[in-house]
Amino acid sequence: MPSQPSSTVESIELLTSLDSVAALLRVVCDISGLGVATVAEVTEQRWIACAVEDRITYGLQPGAELDLESTLCNHVRSSHDAVIISDVTQNPTYCDHPAPGLYGWKSYLSVPVFRPNGTFFGTLCAFDPQPAPRLEQRPVIDTLDGFARLLGELLAREEQRREESPGARGDRDLTPLREQLLVLLEEDLQRPLQALATQNLPTSAAEAELWQAEARRLAERSAAAADFVRARLGHGLPLKPTLEENVNERLLGLFAALQTRFPGQALSSELQALPAALRLDLPRVLQALDAVLEQVASRNPPGGTLLLRTMVEERCYSLVVESSTAVMDPGTLSQMFQPALTQADPEQPARLELSLYLAHEIARGHGGSLIARQENGRLRFILTLPTALD
Repeated sequence: MPSQPSSTVESIELLTSLDSVAALLRVVCDISGLGVATVAEVTEQRWIACAVEDRITYGLQPGAELDLESTLCNHVRSSHDAVIISDVTQNPTYCDHPAPGLYGWKSYLSVPVFRPNGTFFGTLCAFDPQPAPRLEQRPVIDTLDGFARLLGELLAREEQRREESPGARGDRDLTPLREQLLVLLEEDLQRPLQALATQNLPTSAAEAELWQAEARRLAERSAAAADFVRARLGHGLPLKPTLEENVNERLLGLFAALQTRFPGQALSSELQALPAALRLDLPRVLQALDAVLEQVASRNPPGGTLLLRTMVEERCYSLVVESSTAVMDPGTLSQMFQPALTQADPEQPARLELSLYLAHEIARGHGGSLIARQENGRLRFILTLPTALD
């Protein structure tokens, strides 16, 4: 193999040293049904595999180099568009491309990997000698896009960590994050995906609906994983504030869905009429509010109460969720917004609980706050968005 420049050698060593990258590639194979997955560094001159999951003994190893012009990753590098092929023989764009015959694949994916600052690193690339019908599922593609973003975050954080904290001390500082990522990837994602992968493809509308619902749930979980890494690395969550006029209607829709999930509880709402359109990222705010509502409702006994109120005071928009029946330990309350490893059943694997952590980050991203209090026998969450009326 030709000698490699130091930057490439460092990329290979960096990515092969991260357990979370190896776990992520295993999950990529599980969800896509493809036998080989790799993170490749792609430049204007070279394609080099930096980390590899090979389930079919294809022979690809970290450090292997392919002719750049023969790869579809070169197109991804220049266009920044993903290439997804479930069956190349049925794909009019690529059925005559030399790459499938040269490398022996019929199904293929290549998704661009960017660092958080927008610089292009390479691709999340996977392939298989057989067609992969799962690549026709939109939730699967959304999950793979989320994994590519997660890879970019992991790469950038490790590069930064090595610049700032060389040696063993930096490794110790990252231990909690690594443990959380491994639980997130291996337990929360890989195990459910393996179970999904063992199922036959749906043959009826009912089976397809169940399969797609599970795939959507896993896509949402992968998006949460990417958000978690962004937040933990200090990059903040991507928000797109826009002017929203029908906020109360969307809140009522969210509340109705909560009532369906908790039919035995007494839910009520007091939504103040809004003086003007609000400027916020409404899907993100609904995500945060849903996490809070779920937290309170799940702590209520049967027949418990839950109230959602909104307030506009001094140009601040606030959402308040409170209950007189939900009880929480004060020690738990103080750690409410931290990522937490939970294990409801000792015989089941641990799970990384992120919903309230991300809700807190969503509030921060809007320049606001999310706090929890227990006073006078009432559990109360207050989400305040000071910029919503600006």
